[in-house]
Amino acid sequence: MSDPVSVTEAALLARDQASEPWQQAFVAMLSGELTREQVIDRVGDRIGYAPRFRKVVTGWPLPSWADDPGFSVGGHVREVTLQRGERLEDWLAAKLASGLDRAHPLWEATLVRGIAANTTALVVRSHPALVDGYDNVHLLQEMFDEFAEDITDSTDDWEPSPAEPFGFADVFSSVTDPLQALKGVATGLVGMVENAVRTISASARPQHLAGVEIDLDALAGVRDAFGCTTHDVILALATAGVRGWLAEHQRELVDQVALVPLAVAEPAVLESAIGCRVAPSWVALPVDVPSPADRLRALATLTQARTDTGLSVPVRDLTELAGFAPPTLHSVAAGTVAAGRPHSVMVSNVPGPDSVRYLGRARLRRVYAVTATTDAQELSISITSYAGRVSFGAVAVEPLGHWAADIDAELTALRKEAT
Repeated sequence: MSDPVSVTEAALLARDQASEPWQQAFVAMLSGELTREQVIDRVGDRIGYAPRFRKVVTGWPLPSWADDPGFSVGGHVREVTLQRGERLEDWLAAKLASGLDRAHPLWEATLVRGIAANTTALVVRSHPALVDGYDNVHLLQEMFDEFAEDITDSTDDWEPSPAEPFGFADVFSSVTDPLQALKGVATGLVGMVENAVRTISASARPQHLAGVEIDLDALAGVRDAFGCTTHDVILALATAGVRGWLAEHQRELVDQVALVPLAVAEPAVLESAIGCRVAPSWVALPVDVPSPADRLRALATLTQARTDTGLSVPVRDLTELAGFAPPTLHSVAAGTVAAGRPHSVMVSNVPGPDSVRYLGRARLRRVYAVTATTDAQELSISITSYAGRVSFGAVAVEPLGHWAADIDAELTALRKEAT
């Protein structure tokens, strides 16, 4: 069965160009034995809950989601071993520089070995347009369980449905480049999408990665001392990372407009899989403020206005969502870029479950999310909490040599101020 591509989804798909791929990656760091065959079996068993991961986009510029007639789970699951001295960040940066195959569903899972003893990473690259938070969740939301258990052989007997054309889609069936299709049509659906991607660049851009992880408990004292929220403290740490990155590359330390998606209460008439809507929100990060404490106070003042509206969703509601929701929330948050307002930084802060998750018998130890930059973005920051830890995954157009040190220094300064 085919479904029409929405205006927002078309705008997101158009951002993915051969010279400038746009995608997300989720890195699940696992301890315990896990084989490629087990990953294939688990995907085959759970993919029915995430049907978009079997669909391909056809029929530009009036596109639809249609079942991939040649779909095979095994064709989307790979396995690699890092070379001696090769870093996972460098391997992933190279993968983000290569686009996903548009002839098939826009995702790929890779089991990465050679990281450390008893450690394997499951890296899933995907396009944010696959997920809308309503009928379509991220595949990874369905992959993990609360208890360790054996992965059984998959009994998936799915068969593709024939594609159903929409309007004049068949006339444009040979058009495989969304952006070129948009440039060729000036009215209707495509005209609206073209306006939403007016800042896109067709030139290649580098994608540099970095990550750092901290204890969630380390934020509690700072939060209580300053009378703010944990989100405020996390946003202050991200601001310090932006400030340090600008200084590292001798950029001017001026406030940066950041897209900071916000989970808001969803009307009952629009029931969603995540129980809320993720809306675009913009914050001027106080990069030019020299004091860590003053930066946190400034951010707390800015975010308080949004909290006072009563529309924001409590963190507890998000951490208690069924399955493993952070990949879905991050994907939906990335989709807010289609709102079109220029910004240089994106910060996506997603709370995850407090309890441990498992993939078969393998324990999920840590999770990182990264989203490639697009439009005028120079730095994209994806923050994920899970089992008492908070990870900051960053992608930037220039190296992030001081990323971990800058965030650590900011947290140290805030904790000292809080005592």
